[in-house]
Parts: sequence; structure tokens; C-alpha cells
Amino acid sequence: MVQKKAPGKWKVVLAILLVCFLGAQLIRPRISHPPVTADVDAPEEIKQILRSACYDCHSNETHLLWFDKITPANWLVADHIREGRNVLNFSQWDSLNKDQRKGKLFESLNQMVFNTMPLPSYTLLHPAAKITPLQIAALRSYLSDLAGTIRPDPAKDQAGKTQYLQWIQQAGNSPRSSTDTVKPSPNGIAFMPDYRNWQALSSTERFDNGTMRVILGNDVAVRAAKAGQTHPWPDGTRFAKVAWDQVIDTTGSVHTGAFKQVEFMIRDSRKYASTDGWGWARWVKGLQLVPYGKDALFTTECMNCHEPMKKNDLVFTSPVRRPELPKEDVTQDPAFQDPMEGKVIRSSVDKYAHTMSTLYGNDKAVAFARTHTGTGYPPGSALALVTWTQKEDEHWFGATIPSALQSVERISFPGAAPVYEKLKGPSLKKATGTDAAAVAGRIRSILEGQASVMP
Repeated sequence: MVQKKAPGKWKVVLAILLVCFLGAQLIRPRISHPPVTADVDAPEEIKQILRSACYDCHSNETHLLWFDKITPANWLVADHIREGRNVLNFSQWDSLNKDQRKGKLFESLNQMVFNTMPLPSYTLLHPAAKITPLQIAALRSYLSDLAGTIRPDPAKDQAGKTQYLQWIQQAGNSPRSSTDTVKPSPNGIAFMPDYRNWQALSSTERFDNGTMRVILGNDVAVRAAKAGQTHPWPDGTRFAKVAWDQVIDTTGSVHTGAFKQVEFMIRDSRKYASTDGWGWARWVKGLQLVPYGKDALFTTECMNCHEPMKKNDLVFTSPVRRPELPKEDVTQDPAFQDPMEGKVIRSSVDKYAHTMSTLYGNDKAVAFARTHTGTGYPPGSALALVTWTQKEDEHWFGATIPSALQSVERISFPGAAPVYEKLKGPSLKKATGTDAAAVAGRIRSILEGQASVMP
């Protein structure tokens, strides 16, 4: 005999669930609406884009739709609003200085370009917040104008020279060989003074914030880059991103001015599992090397900024293709069969030629450049200036990076007098037919430039 289910059983269950649901509506998160102290200073078209895409989570002008107010959805909404305002609050625009405001706008655009923000889960229910290609184009145009054109700045140039002289005096008399005088990052990561001896993986010109950067990697990172094993980068990888002010002269040549900061990324999938396998640290305020962040939660900023690179293991930098010198080429310094095996002396940009260059040196050349002014490199020194054309960084609007290899210029010192040679084009054929006066001028131009400060 088949036993029938009680006809009212499911009604009772549904009634209980309904009571629980209605009861849950009484337990609601608090979503505050503080006063607006300042709004974005931008054309109305730009402000409207930001309002529709960002303000519900990144301002005090939150507008909730009916389904945003239902428990438990409202708890998730409240959490997003709290986190969003902590990262960026357009209603407190006056709390940021001019450079910070510009930086936040560029970061916002790049989040939009990579579809990281607004959150896809948010736009699914709020289609009006979706960013269109026309809106992206409008933001790009506005921010390009906002960034402006770098111009000669005597004060910035002098600040860079003063810092450089202070640095080489410190390096010559009391080199920083330990972390004793540099406080660790709030998350416990210690300063790594040997970063300056790591090899360069690439460089960046950031026109959005007026800086030049070189990205260095330790031995693990360099081996991974050479082998193409960067998705993901292996445990033990360490990056150092060094940033300087840009300083331009009347010829359009941009060189590094005052050192601003150095930031590190450390790959350890177990130790830093909570931050996607990466440890983060940064030291700011120039030669003072002050650790960044009030507490360990500063890493949230790092993660938010790098979120668009989720599919790239959170790394913005793509290692530049290393120059491959002809097999028959013989150099007096074996390390310079690959110029990028040397250590970085300085980085520069030619605005008129649209090129980027990095000067590398062997140990003797680097030791001299970091402790002396002038061109008197000792015998045994070897330098190589590698020049690439520029291209827009596909990972960050507001930056340019190296593209096609243009030339390698080498200067060696078998004795007191320098020997110069230039290799041109992707195949690096030796240049011929240059007169002695032009060569002497080029040697002087390369040797006279001061080293980029790396404390």
C-alpha cells in the first residue's frame, strides 16, 4: 500500500521560508550617505560617464534599485560600497592632490578597458553602467589632454642633480649593504638592497604621472623570461620597479631625474596565497626609503591596481626581447655578447625620435658610474646603449614601452681611450662610414650622462 504525503507539508515549508525571508529583511546593513565635500573637476561628458559607471560604489551618492535593498543582496551591496569608497571616493575628491587625482582617473580608465570595473556581476543587473567604446574613447582623449606635454623644468632638473650628487657621495663613502637603516614594509617584507644589481627586463615611460621606470628581475625571473615560463612566473621570482621623475631638455631628450620610489613583487604561491601568490612592498620619498602603507592592508591597493592583469599572473610587464648579437661578433667583454646581461646605469627617452634607451655596464663601468661624475671610466670598463622604438603599452593606457630593436652602441676601454662601435637594425649589422668627429661626439654624449639614482 502506497503511503501518501501529507498535502500540507510543502505549504508549511514554504510558509517557514517566507517567514524567514521576511524576518531577514529586518536585519539590514547600514549604508551611510556622508556629505559630498568635492566632486570631480572635469567636463560634464566625463563626469556623466563616471557617474553612471562608478558612483554607486565609489561615491557618497549611492542610488540603490529595489532589488539592491533586499536581504541578503543588500549585505553584498554594502560590502562593495564600503570597499569601493575605501579605494576611491569621488565625493571626497578634495582629499587627493593633483597628481593623485590624475593617477586615479588613469587607473579607473584602465580598469574599464580590461572590463575589471564596473564589476561584470554589477553590470549584469545594472546595464546602464556598462562602458561603451565611445565612452572609452572620450576618456582616453580627455586624459591624454590632462597628461599634457612634458616641458623643461629647471627646478626638477636641479633637484635630480642634487639628489644624484648626494647619492654618489653616500655610495662611495658608506654604501648601503644591509637593511639596517631601512625599515621593513608594514607586511614584514624587508628591503632588498641588491635589486640594483638585478638585470633589466624592460622599461616604461609613464606620461600619465611624469615618471620613467625600469623593471628589474632577480636570477629566477631572468631565467623564466628567457625560457618563456611566465604564465605563471615561478616561485622565487622577484621584481623591482624603480621610478624616477622625468626631466626633458630642449632637444627632446628625456632622462631620469630624482629617484622617487622602488616597489617589489615577490612570487611565493604558498606564503602569499591570500594575495594570489604575490608579496608586495614599496619604499617611497626618495633617498629616505620610507616604507609605504599604514598597515599590512596596503596590499589591497596593489591587488586592485593589478587586477586587470589577472590573466597575466597579475604582472604588467612583458619582458623585452633581448638583443641577439651576430655569432661571429667578438667583444672584449664576454658578458656583452648579450648587452642586457650587464647592470643598468641609466634609462632615457628621445621624444622627437620616439625611441627608448637603456645604458648597461659591466661591473667596472657600473662601479664608476655610481660613485663618480665625469667620463673617466677606468680600463676594463664596458658599456652598451640599447635603443628601441616606442609603442603604447597594451597593458596600461598612459605608458609607452620598448618595441622594435633599433641599435646597440658599445663603448669599451681596453686602455684609457674608449673604443666605439654601433650595430644597427634587427640584424645588428655594424655601422660604417661615420667620421671621427661624429664618433667622438657620440662617445662624449653617452659617457657624460649621469647614472640613474638607485639607493
